[in-house]
Amino acid sequence: MGNNSAADGIDNGVGKFATEDGVTVDDLTPLFDVSAYPEEQQEIIKECNRRIDEANSKYRTAKFREDMFAKGLRAGMYYCTFDRDENLTSFEFNDETRQMLGYHGLDDLPNEFDSWIKTLVPEERDAIVKLFWDSVRIHRELPDITHATYRMQKKDGSIIWVTGAGRFIRRQDDGSLEIYMGCYLDITAQQELKEYLRIIEAIGKVFNFSMFIDVNDLSYRMISTNEYVEQAQKDPDAFRFLKNNVDATVAESFRKKLYDWLDKDKIIAAVDEHGSTSQEFYSESANRWFNGIFMVGDRDENGKLTHIVYGCQDTTDVKLQNLAQQKKISEFEEKIYIDSLSKVRNRKFLDEKLIYEPCKAVVMADIDLFKTINDTAGHQGGDLVIQKVAAMLEQSVRKGDVVLRYGGDEFMMVFFDISKENLENKLSFLKSSLKEITLDDCPELHITMSFGAAYGTELVNNLIGTADKALYESKKVRNAFTITEIKSISR
Repeated sequence: MGNNSAADGIDNGVGKFATEDGVTVDDLTPLFDVSAYPEEQQEIIKECNRRIDEANSKYRTAKFREDMFAKGLRAGMYYCTFDRDENLTSFEFNDETRQMLGYHGLDDLPNEFDSWIKTLVPEERDAIVKLFWDSVRIHRELPDITHATYRMQKKDGSIIWVTGAGRFIRRQDDGSLEIYMGCYLDITAQQELKEYLRIIEAIGKVFNFSMFIDVNDLSYRMISTNEYVEQAQKDPDAFRFLKNNVDATVAESFRKKLYDWLDKDKIIAAVDEHGSTSQEFYSESANRWFNGIFMVGDRDENGKLTHIVYGCQDTTDVKLQNLAQQKKISEFEEKIYIDSLSKVRNRKFLDEKLIYEPCKAVVMADIDLFKTINDTAGHQGGDLVIQKVAAMLEQSVRKGDVVLRYGGDEFMMVFFDISKENLENKLSFLKSSLKEITLDDCPELHITMSFGAAYGTELVNNLIGTADKALYESKKVRNAFTITEIKSISR
């Protein structure tokens, strides 16, 4: 790859510019050395050189055109010629270019540089033209062949994406630019598919597991996956693969309903007519509820469905609101999101459910001199202190707020709606309440805690670091709290 600084003329990825080395044409007729002839013959020699130069130029043009066609870029072509001062002297389209852009003949799209400019998308025109002239200006620093991908506007106003290879043909004696020629290839279909797949990939982030399926041969591209899907037997047929997933992960009571639903013809007909079709099920492997959804992926120019998207969306949290399922889901929550010792939420709950939720305050807290407690009361006594502290914290917050064991003797509290004044009162109250915690076997032990709070409307994730720093300040004196108010972090 060569110097592609000329591409800086295009902002925000309007065009994509790259370079490569081309073939060398070295069997040209050499020019005569004018100085080797008597003065009276030099004008004739100069004319001979001019004609040789012209013949070489035609030969080079033919050879390079053949080389570019050999690369498979057989659609549109254009040619620019330059004088020795590198001023543009001519511009020419071939018939394939005119056809690609919806024009008919020279009268419709003349062989003029302004004709090319007219075919560029108006809002991108200046940047593309600048790229062209920047490339010409630094052509000696670039390899022979450049590649560019950008948009063009057809006669009817529609927009197409083109990619092409442009070839610099330089004069051998002084290296000046003689000819710039290039090929166009319409890549609109590929580009639109690529852009669409980016959207599909973004959608995939919403889904726990998703696929992009070709309705003709049922081949598929995996967009997102999970550990349970990976355990299922692989199959090149999308619907057989989905049924393998049912066998491997889905609760038995849901399997027949899913088998009946996973009928290719019925699915395609439903998606074609309604845009989507869905089915809910319970995964025994994940202990989660999911909603399987098929929806439109892509259609051809005639509107025929060519691709569909399958997505598997976790609906467990929604099911929590359904009283009929409350017991099952509560047992599930207790199994994976409740700390076994303290009986409050655990770090997994923070990482999977809480970290990117907006809140009003985050408080980090840990038990002062916990090692001394363990040394005095033993590890069982230390465990009992953790349990009593957790219960006290849990009882001191509102139902909507969260207390969790962050690790060891460290706890976190998340408040979703609290004023700074009430937060100060809450921390004062917690300090006082700790006096009520005692151990029967070690009545001399007095339990205190240090608290660090970050106050300000933000995501939980964005407040943890500030709360940690505030906790560090409190621990310098112990049995204290520090509140740091922050401005909202822009996202």
